[in-house]
Amino acid sequence: MKQIRQTLARQFAMDYHCAPEDFADTRTLVTAYAPHAGARHREEAGLLSILTFGGKLVMTAAPELVPWCEQTLAKRLSAPWCFEADSLVAIDRKLEELGYTIDQVHLFFVPEGPVPEPALPVKLLDRAEIAPLQSDRRIDEAFLFSDDVPDMLGAAVCDRSGKLLAVAGASANSALLWEMGVNSFSEGRGCAQAALRALTRAVLQQGKVPYYGTAMSHLASQRVALGAGLTPAFAELTTKKR
Repeated sequence: MKQIRQTLARQFAMDYHCAPEDFADTRTLVTAYAPHAGARHREEAGLLSILTFGGKLVMTAAPELVPWCEQTLAKRLSAPWCFEADSLVAIDRKLEELGYTIDQVHLFFVPEGPVPEPALPVKLLDRAEIAPLQSDRRIDEAFLFSDDVPDMLGAAVCDRSGKLLAVAGASANSALLWEMGVNSFSEGRGCAQAALRALTRAVLQQGKVPYYGTAMSHLASQRVALGAGLTPAFAELTTKKR
């Protein structure tokens, strides 16, 4: 877990335009956004992103938004309570002035220690085996099917007839971190958990840190993550144009 947290700090330093050492303390940090080749891929990263990780709150914002972040937001928010409803309302009102809105506020999970083997048979999928699944319209979380963020690995659980019960996928969101997603088509049988366990183990074997994000209110998805051997590690707010 210590090595994974160190890797997360390296990645967040690139995403939030600071140094990995900045995550050694819990002082709130505001930085001006600047593109970085090693940052995680996002469609719109330039206006405002907020991260809480290891008890530290970090914000990176477009230059015109930095003074407000420093003088108002940094004084109002704390790492444990930064995404309370009243804070989100205030953030969204400010974003509206610039033609933006909150996109997502997600909780993210990473492996805490050794990931247990899946309790069900799982087939790992390589990139060639992932591509044909794009025609399956049910799959909207496991894979991105994007040239910008390539799908690298997959894990499928099928019944004896070959019917797909659950599938998980890992996309190369950055050189250090691969983001995972899962789709389940058989509730209550542990298929999603098995697929995610197998995928997590496979990503770790590739020397990458797998991470899995879901909405704060998506308790079923969070249970899948916990059952797969993942633990909450950070939360993040991103924005988009209205």
